[in-house]
Amino acid sequence: MNKQQEFGQGILSVVTNHIYWFMLTNIYFVFCNLIFLIAFMTLEPELSNMILIFIALIPTGPAITALCYVMDKLVREKEISPTRDFFYGYKINFKDTLKVWLPMLAAIFILIIDLQYFYQESTKINQIMAIVFLVGLGFLICILLYVFPITAKFKFRMRDVFKLSFYYSFKKLKITTGNIGILIIALFLMIITTDFLFIIIASVLSYVLTLNSRAVIDDIEENYTK
Repeated sequence: MNKQQEFGQGILSVVTNHIYWFMLTNIYFVFCNLIFLIAFMTLEPELSNMILIFIALIPTGPAITALCYVMDKLVREKEISPTRDFFYGYKINFKDTLKVWLPMLAAIFILIIDLQYFYQESTKINQIMAIVFLVGLGFLICILLYVFPITAKFKFRMRDVFKLSFYYSFKKLKITTGNIGILIIALFLMIITTDFLFIIIASVLSYVLTLNSRAVIDDIEENYTK
């Protein structure tokens, strides 16, 4: 009876701790993205507002990396100090994240603007070009899903981060496909609920992606670090 009670209390403690950690890190993530949230709620997604939305998204990169840092620690050590770990991960990776985030963000915006242009006129050539740019956008997102956890975990040069992200996007197709599948499920839930769902489940989403990508991080640690 005592063993069953201890087991139950242990499971309850793990669950409540994880809920607390997810909620708190999510709050910090939202706090770091207040500028974007204000822009998202007040600006229309039009070409004239793209530069403002771009600027508002700049702090999002370091916030995502901070989440990846915390969730990697949670996956490996099964315990975190959410406040200390989140802001420590934010601080130590801030500059490195901006180095990779800004060019990727610029590329994403260019592709989105081009997509909007091609969708304006429904010609056959425009439809083909739209598909090409849509595939390019999807590929950039695949790379980003490796860029953030690699940047959070290691201190590599910017070009090495991109090379590794590109390499593992193809080498670990199962993991890449899993990451995309996780994002598609999250997007589907946003469609049937609310656009603000992402900021509510950001920490849980980061945790699931970290679990799925753990083999990549382990492989990098084994083969590309001393």
